Amino acid sequence: MPKEPIRLKHATLFLVFCFALTLSANADTVRGVVRNGTTNKPSAGDEVALKRVGNGMEDVGTTKTNAKGEFTFNVPATQGRYVLWVKHQEVTYPRVAQAGGAPVAVQVFNSSSTVKDISMPEHMLVLQTTAAGDLLKVDELFTMDNHSTPPMTKNGQHTLDVYLPEGAKVEETSAQPAGNMALKTPVVPDKSAPNAFFFGFPIRPGQTQFRVSYSIPYNGKIQLNPKTSLPAQNVLVVAPDSMNFTPSEASVYTPTKDPQIKDVTLYLVKSAQPTQQLGFAVTGTGIIPQQSNDQAPANAGGGAPRGQGPGGGMAPPNDRPDPLQSGQWLFLGVLVVFLAAGAVYVYTANINEPQPKAASGKKSKGRTGLLLDAMKEEVFQLEADRIQGKINGKDYETAKAALDKTLQRAMQRQAFSK
Repeated sequence: MPKEPIRLKHATLFLVFCFALTLSANADTVRGVVRNGTTNKPSAGDEVALKRVGNGMEDVGTTKTNAKGEFTFNVPATQGRYVLWVKHQEVTYPRVAQAGGAPVAVQVFNSSSTVKDISMPEHMLVLQTTAAGDLLKVDELFTMDNHSTPPMTKNGQHTLDVYLPEGAKVEETSAQPAGNMALKTPVVPDKSAPNAFFFGFPIRPGQTQFRVSYSIPYNGKIQLNPKTSLPAQNVLVVAPDSMNFTPSEASVYTPTKDPQIKDVTLYLVKSAQPTQQLGFAVTGTGIIPQQSNDQAPANAGGGAPRGQGPGGGMAPPNDRPDPLQSGQWLFLGVLVVFLAAGAVYVYTANINEPQPKAASGKKSKGRTGLLLDAMKEEVFQLEADRIQGKINGKDYETAKAALDKTLQRAMQRQAFSK
């Protein structure tokens, strides 16, 4: 008789063991290590949040880095996509993660509102009117270069001050850190000065691009007086040839043309100062022509090759060519960013942002891998916008379809390259 309870006990233990094995087989981890790029040491005590991309952005959990800067999340063994949000000194650093993959390397920086080694390589304005000619549409891009030593993130309320024309109606604003997709970022009116606004988006080491898109009531002529809050190496105004451009001071702007870009003129100012008179008048109407695929240069929208890229708004500031070439390359980027039809997203390769040193013997991701990570981050941003009601259903479906197709192609390309 006593044998039956023993057998039952053994069977129960066996079932428990099998259940534990099943749980173990269906569990996985998301691991990472956070390093402080300012001190070049592990970043201990940083808050890390993990979100899963499914039906929106689902909170998985939060933790803190240990003394070695390491963190771990236990997650189901699925092919789900995750995003990490590492918070260090009130600045968030997002990274894409995958369950069961290699530890994610995240680099953070100490932050301050008084980081001084920040420059403005480019300030660009793209002008065109609506088809009806009753509005002037303006896109302003500000490229900021944080070359602080040791590297630090500029944080605070006023990271970039901008000045818009009287009567401007802001339609869209964004910020794009080096190696990441553009993020919707508000520009805030500054009550201390007329027509003054400011961004509060952190300027990390490397390049950050700010964009302000606005419209102004237009009756066929207008006087604009651009102003920069910092000295700008290049100020570039892009306008269709059908609009007449008349600078307030004739010697300030240098008009340039590119034979590959028809019906458009670029007006360049070198070494512009905040107190310099940069005013100009425009008359007439015109729309910047979209560039067809067979006309677009091979690198348009994809960034210039390393070692060959100019110092434009989307390229590294070193090894600059003459201003004409810089302006030409910048304009090609603008065409892709603002004028291409459908849901188009531009990825800027992470050239300037300092990176953790890769372990010896490991291959770099390469361009396809970087593109794949960037597109995944854009999917996360799109899902967040949908949940918060920032995008309507039709626009969401269009953008999602375009991103899914691009992601699929990038993943196939990455698989073939292995």
